[in-house]
Amino acid sequence: MQFSELVKSINHYTEHLDLVTARKYIEENLDLLNQKKHLLSHNARGILEFMIKRREAGYRNLDKRELATIRAVNKYAEEFDVRGIKLIVREKPNLFIEKEAIEYLSNDSKVILIGMGVLKKEA
Repeated sequence: MQFSELVKSINHYTEHLDLVTARKYIEENLDLLNQKKHLLSHNARGILEFMIKRREAGYRNLDKRELATIRAVNKYAEEFDVRGIKLIVREKPNLFIEKEAIEYLSNDSKVILIGMGVLKKEA
């Protein structure tokens, strides 16, 4: 996709509130768009600035598999299936260390994972 088409697509998706697609395009071309952000609409620039600030703060975007794992933990926590949560934690223990993953966990999941010793209790 050429750059002019990319900018048109991002502006179009942002205007029509398809923010997931706009964010995907912005993520894939973050550095290039940062250099020419004046071509983006006001709302698209807002998304770009937000993503740049998150990247500078050390956040990374979770991939689809990691998000699916977190959704499964949330589902198990909703049903209070501790055994299912333990299996997931055993498979992917490093996922629950990352601050990005903790933001996606439900309150039930957080309570159960704190009780299991996987997460630290916040002060």
